Amino acid sequence: MNKINRYMMRQFAVPTLFITFALTGVVWLSQSLQFVEKLINGLPVGTFLYLTLLLLPGILKYTLLLGLFFGTLFAFNKLYTDSELVVMWSAGLSKWSLTRPALYLALIVTLGLYFLGFVLSPFGLRTITELRVEWRDSLASVVLREGVFNTLSRDVTVYIREKTSNGELLGILVHDERNPEKPMTYMAEKGAFINTEAGPRFVMQKGNIQEVQKDQAKLSILYFDDYTLDVSQFEKAPGLIWLKPEARYLNELLFPGDDAVTQRNLGKIRSELHQRFVLPLYALALVYIASAGVLSGEFTRRSKGRKLLIAGASGIGLIIIAMALFRVSDFNIFLIPLLYGVPLVAAGIAAWLASGGTFRLRSRRGQPPLALAEGDE
Repeated sequence: MNKINRYMMRQFAVPTLFITFALTGVVWLSQSLQFVEKLINGLPVGTFLYLTLLLLPGILKYTLLLGLFFGTLFAFNKLYTDSELVVMWSAGLSKWSLTRPALYLALIVTLGLYFLGFVLSPFGLRTITELRVEWRDSLASVVLREGVFNTLSRDVTVYIREKTSNGELLGILVHDERNPEKPMTYMAEKGAFINTEAGPRFVMQKGNIQEVQKDQAKLSILYFDDYTLDVSQFEKAPGLIWLKPEARYLNELLFPGDDAVTQRNLGKIRSELHQRFVLPLYALALVYIASAGVLSGEFTRRSKGRKLLIAGASGIGLIIIAMALFRVSDFNIFLIPLLYGVPLVAAGIAAWLASGGTFRLRSRRGQPPLALAEGDE
């Protein structure tokens, strides 16, 4: 029995991992596009890869469910087509015994989804949020953009023609109009932006400073080999970050705080908490639906395609219903019980069908009843 369980688990795990990998790759590539602009503007490749990897836990929460469902459905159908299920059933194994290996895999996926939802996903999202705020407020992110005129303040503009791979800046122009009567322009062949203990500095080499005295209509030019410009006054002070519900850990969802922004978003925070508990439960429901698509009724090749089609549509429909409930539960607390009820009811009905249960409808004109879950047409 243990050998059969291990064999069937391998049959389920391989297509599940393949489908999950394929779906995750497609979604991951599309999500990574938001960082391509920063990569072009000088973001190190290592940092780019780190940021895109932080997106994976949030993606895996959903692609793993889809991979489990379609992988299980594919494996059950393959075992059925190859007559392996028929042989096992003829050897005395019950339909429950045939479903058990898939449930073991579903339990592993469920535990993995809880770990993703409560630990890895919020860690990744909050790290990305913090880095985005840091880039937004960082002076270096403005100064180091090449080929455009960057505004440090209303009266100070910086232009960088080119930035080399080692961080050296070429073709520097800084225009300072903080004193309207004496605007100054700094021009240099090369330089660098550095952070010191005293604050950020703009180091320029081989250039000149042009100062215009408007009251005297006079232009003064000062040439230099090295010049350091203090730009610390343009750096923004770091502000507080309000974390979105999906970027919060469990304790931050249970005790969100009492500030004004949090109070306005209490519904979303409450819904996010319940979603993290509910989403992994769909792994069991989807596996039961996949097993019901093959094991329900008698083992016959007739109407097999219809049952697979119904199972596939039921699984996709269940996921769509789940996403809709997650969305509307942000605004309606009375829908919270449905979040838990839908996967549990779906799992119960599918488990009953997979174990041999049938739905019978009253026939018309004296015909015998129709067993919807039977294999005969």
